Amino acid sequence: MFHNVQAFPQLTQAQHRALPHVSNTDLSNLKAQVLGQLRNPSPAALAYGTAFHSATLEPATYARTDDKCPWEQLEQLARLVRRNRYCRDLLYRGQPELTHTAVHTATGVEVKVRPDLLVRSPAGRRLTLIDFKTTSCRDLPHFLTTIEQYDYDRQAAFYLDALQADRFLIIGVQKKAPHALWTVEVSANLVLMHQGRKKYQALLREYNRRQYSQQVA
Repeated sequence: MFHNVQAFPQLTQAQHRALPHVSNTDLSNLKAQVLGQLRNPSPAALAYGTAFHSATLEPATYARTDDKCPWEQLEQLARLVRRNRYCRDLLYRGQPELTHTAVHTATGVEVKVRPDLLVRSPAGRRLTLIDFKTTSCRDLPHFLTTIEQYDYDRQAAFYLDALQADRFLIIGVQKKAPHALWTVEVSANLVLMHQGRKKYQALLREYNRRQYSQQVA
């Protein structure tokens, strides 16, 4: 489905965003355009997510910024994740925030992905991608409904196919007490994976169609 996969170990988040390739966020924006919806993510929410991931995945480089964030809360959540036995093992063995680019074979669209964490098995035969999601959901069943609602199924299929990986895990981090951690293996649900694959492929075809229309106009 994808070819010419390349990794860029030294790329920062800002450099990743500057790449002209199509990201999962770009697919979300395109979906909103197709449906005639207004998609205007909250700057505060974006800042919160960026800071939480930095504190969790790369604490050595983490620092508070001038953004308005509940700093103590997100730092507490990051510590909670890093102290969890299962997450601690993943963070120890995994490689955080590694940018990859690839080419979607069917359309020729160049894409970029940056998994929160990439973990190879000891023998190197299996590749697992982990994505951390902070959530206000009150329990696991409620959190599971957000997988389709927020197109996490599309993200899982897109990332797995682009990197030819084996597993995609979402770790939900509950913002409020009791601050539960929920691990969901999206790749184990074949219905969700099939659905997510159809979503990203349709959007890449639409992106390619629009690019072609602009070129011939």
